[in-house]
Amino acid sequence: MNNHELSRRWRLILGNRFPQTLGEDDMRRDECLDELYDREYQARVPWHHIGGRHSGSPCPVDWLHKVRRAFPKATADILQRHGLDHYGLTELLMDEELLRQQKPDMALLQTLLAFKDKLPESLSPEIERIISTVCEELEQVLSQPVRSMFSRQRIPLTQARPMPYTDWQRTITRNLKHYQPEDDTFILERPFFYQTQHNQIPWDIYLVIDQSGSMLSALIHASVIAAIFCRLPMLNIRLYLFDTRVVDFTEQADSPLNVLLNVQMGGGTDIGSALAFTHSQIEHPQRSIVVLVSDFAEGGSPQPLYQTVDKMQQDGITLLGLTALDQQGNAQYNNHVTEHLLVKGMPIASMTPENLSQWIAEVIKK
Repeated sequence: MNNHELSRRWRLILGNRFPQTLGEDDMRRDECLDELYDREYQARVPWHHIGGRHSGSPCPVDWLHKVRRAFPKATADILQRHGLDHYGLTELLMDEELLRQQKPDMALLQTLLAFKDKLPESLSPEIERIISTVCEELEQVLSQPVRSMFSRQRIPLTQARPMPYTDWQRTITRNLKHYQPEDDTFILERPFFYQTQHNQIPWDIYLVIDQSGSMLSALIHASVIAAIFCRLPMLNIRLYLFDTRVVDFTEQADSPLNVLLNVQMGGGTDIGSALAFTHSQIEHPQRSIVVLVSDFAEGGSPQPLYQTVDKMQQDGITLLGLTALDQQGNAQYNNHVTEHLLVKGMPIASMTPENLSQWIAEVIKK
């Protein structure tokens, strides 16, 4: 380790009492550390005072949000535990009046979901209000673009259709010229089908969402997209959340509130088992799209995951992988696993919910 890196680390440990210039990213880290630990230093050294610096307890929601932006997940987890367990931020987070004063937004919602196991039952109505408000605002933004993408979809003439979608009156009328009286045979040369939106053949969409701690933002967006998809007649939605086990949220997929209230954050990650379970539930492979949303940090051996992807592709199932996105929209994922999946032909992308909807609509159109 060179002298500059050593000085940088000591500067972050000791704060501005150690002479060292920091870059922009380190300044954000220093601010988070100062807000948390400088109060302890002041308590130990009563005459210590830094003019214009932070005083009192940091607002837990703002501080936790900044920590997640400034540090890698493992470090952020340590700092959050320190803040909540050692410095009284838990009590602040449990203050019902404080929650009422906070503007419902993604940062607040992520904080509440990350620590909801620590929150008392008495806060449930306020937490439900915040979840509902944030999800409704997201749905207002996403709903119209998503619906417009699918409202333009029509089933290609070459695609097989089941009997209930046959327009028998048009089919018989248009094919009467092929009737052969000598054999009393009616030759059905071309069938005709209903083309209205409500009578299109539905596609089965399987949203398989990683609920480990790093996936909060993706999980919130996915729950809203699932609810929007549920209202589209050409889509059958299955919603599975997983860590080391898989939980079927399909019955609650039309309610982001119910999904997010019941989610369990912070477990391990077993992507292979999640996809294997999904594979076992698929009834119509040629009309099934599996969307895996994860950081692809497989907890065990990735070999079962690779084998399941091979089997699903052999069955004709359409697969798409979506990576986790941080607060700035930067992709977060395991390079080793994603590279292997890309080689196997599984598309993996980092995209917004709107782009996901567009991709699914394009697959159906083709």
